[in-house]
Amino acid sequence: MSAKEELQYVYLSAVPAYQYAAKEGESAGNYNLDAIATLTLSRPGISWMDQTNLVMWVNSSDKIDGLKSAPELAQRAGLSWDTNDISADSASTSLLVLGVEQWFFDKSLSVGVGKYFPGQYFLLSDYTADNSNTFGNKMISGNPAASFWEAIGLGANAVYYMDEWAIAGGFVDAQATADGLDFSSFGKGKYAYMLELDYEPKRADGVTSMSILGYRVSARNDVRSEQGIAAQFTHEFGDRAEYAAFGRYTIRSGGKGRNPAARPFESPVEQGGFLGIAWNRPFGREHHQLAASVIYGEATDFRKSQGFNNQYGLETYWKYQPSEWFHITPSAQLLRNSDNKLETVVGLRANLWFDRNW
Repeated sequence: MSAKEELQYVYLSAVPAYQYAAKEGESAGNYNLDAIATLTLSRPGISWMDQTNLVMWVNSSDKIDGLKSAPELAQRAGLSWDTNDISADSASTSLLVLGVEQWFFDKSLSVGVGKYFPGQYFLLSDYTADNSNTFGNKMISGNPAASFWEAIGLGANAVYYMDEWAIAGGFVDAQATADGLDFSSFGKGKYAYMLELDYEPKRADGVTSMSILGYRVSARNDVRSEQGIAAQFTHEFGDRAEYAAFGRYTIRSGGKGRNPAARPFESPVEQGGFLGIAWNRPFGREHHQLAASVIYGEATDFRKSQGFNNQYGLETYWKYQPSEWFHITPSAQLLRNSDNKLETVVGLRANLWFDRNW
């Protein structure tokens, strides 16, 4: 669960990513351009009402000329999910978030209304939630076992913060297709619902966080209703959080295609997750991080009928930040593919950004 946000900020970033699948002999390249901002609209002079913010996020992505996209690479290599979250097959510019956020009761309650991406508000983690900063593998940085994760549309969410606990809930249009504010889709009543409970005891030497989330996705045109539970944890060790352990696991049911033609639209994983470790400032080097995670995903019946098996593997990365506006991250993934062989995917990802807080 994210901390209470009090600052206005503007964040601009460019994230190119390159990957090479050794067994398949294919290369993939994608990039993301992001513009994110939180701007204060008003600070009412009412004792129980705090500031009102406008929240925005515009994303542009494409594959790099002459290279495969992450989804194309995964398909050719016989993998159940993408090796990277930057997964555009063609040029796309989207308004991911545009909403109003209202704070109440001395920053204890936040209520948001508008268009949003659930991955920005639910199951957050400093070690897994942001592909441009941590792991590239979608099983870690995304959640292919739960289709609510990628629902982007009109909806509402709220978070109530207590001393060491927080509870968050929300709903979002589960089948919005327009880049803007898709009111016509919202009126069809096909929503994804999320409810999360988070526990974060106060510590001076790092972060311990545990959360559990239940969700339900209404029946859509191609896929029947789906429900599931996801649980995750983070624990940092040492006086300066030198080490960290973290993990997430999701189980679900439903989400089956309504007919044979709709089966490819199902989520590829019945249940799955990961367990990882990180070493912050390894060997006393201040601007470095090493991390590794083991991954498991149980294939759905449909994926098994296509020749896929339960997929598991390993990803490790090294992040180096030589300046306050740039970092570079080489990574390696070792994944079991549909041929019951191990595919090695090596990658290189950069992040260049500009941000201002006030």
